[in-house]
Formats: sequence, structure tokens, C-alpha cells
Amino acid sequence: MSLGVFEHRPKSLPPHPPVSIAVLLVVEDAIKVAWSIIRQLPANEFDLASADEDTITQKLHEVLIDELFDTGTVPGFNGDLIAKGTREEKLRSFNSKHLDKMPDLIFGVIGRDVYMRTQDGIFIECKPVDASHTAGVHCCDKGITRFVRGDYAWCMLSAMMVGYAADGYTIVPKLTDALRKSTTITTRVAPTKCSQSRPVLFSQGAHVSVHERNFSYVETGDPAPDIMLRHIWLNRS
Repeated sequence: MSLGVFEHRPKSLPPHPPVSIAVLLVVEDAIKVAWSIIRQLPANEFDLASADEDTITQKLHEVLIDELFDTGTVPGFNGDLIAKGTREEKLRSFNSKHLDKMPDLIFGVIGRDVYMRTQDGIFIECKPVDASHTAGVHCCDKGITRFVRGDYAWCMLSAMMVGYAADGYTIVPKLTDALRKSTTITTRVAPTKCSQSRPVLFSQGAHVSVHERNFSYVETGDPAPDIMLRHIWLNRS
């Protein structure tokens, strides 16, 4: 059987078109519901108080995919809108100098005609925030920086940061102060409450920040536009 001859169809160059706020809110809602489930697990099954970053993120991913995806629990969190999420998928940086960058979570969005499908989706980086994991070191230097320098989501105009927050740790002032003091991240818009995202039990309301990116696209030579980050901090206690 002949496979025929296919004409290569050139695609638009990066950056990709924005992901709609409606889709972002669906994923945020799913994360919040998943967190409420995790919070209710008995300590002998999962001890949130003592679990480290990787263990929490693994559990979050499992609950999102195994218990919530395509179940109808979270409206829109299904295969009609969202491609099943992956954890620590290996991807390349914007210039291919690094081939094994691993964002914590990625959710694809159905029906997008983009330059690179492998680099399209909602990229999520997760970090603990507490006395031993400061917002400056972990959220900024080990999280936001990866989006700014083109390790993650370099085709995208937005991404997410999820914080596993200890008691007393809130986006304002912890994250805002850390960004203000940062010498490596240029913040265009400090974290600001999203009017379409409300705090729920065990989850702070989403905040939005905008940051300058410090790389240019290999494909065009054009500087990458600013990236908008949505911050969701989930309360551990």
C-alpha cells in the first residue's frame, strides 16, 4: 500500500498564539480540586507535611490524571479541550544547547495549529515555599528563571508557577518581595490578583506577573516577547 506523497506545510514561526484565559482557568481549577483531594488523604497513605517536592508533584500529577481527567468532576478538564498532562517530559531549550529540560507538568491544548507541537501547551513549574525553600531561591532562581531564559515554554506567551506554601506564606508579600530584590529577573508587572480566579479552601487566589525574557528566537532572530506567569500557591497546612 502506498503512503502517497505529502506536501510539507510550513507553519508560523514562534511565538505561538496565546492560550485563552478560559483554558488556563480550567487547568487551575483542576489543580485546586486535586489539591483538596490530596489534603484529605490519610497520613498513612500520603503525608503532605513531610513529603518533598518531587513526591508532592508526583501525587498531584496522579490525582489530576487518574482521578480527575475525563471524569466530569472539573468542567472542561477532558479530552475535548485538554491533552492528557505529562510530568517531567524531556524537551529542548530554545537554542537546542540543552536537550533534557524537564518541566514539572505540561498540559496540551486540543486543536492548536502551531509551529512546534512539542513546545506547545500549558507549562507548569512547581516549588515548595517555606523557611527552607525561600521564594527568592526556589520560586525565582529555580523556577521563574527557567521561563525567562528559554529553558521552558519558549514558544509560549504564558505559563504557570505552583507553590506548595507553608503556613503564613502568601504570594503577597513573599513572592513580590523576592521579585523586587531579584537581580536576574526583570519584572514588568508585579504579581497582581487575577479578577477571574478566586481563592478556595486550601488554595490562594491566582496572581499574574509579567517578565522580560532574555533570549532571541533562533528561527527569526527576534527577541522573545515578555512571558505572563500565573501563580497558584496551595496551602500545605
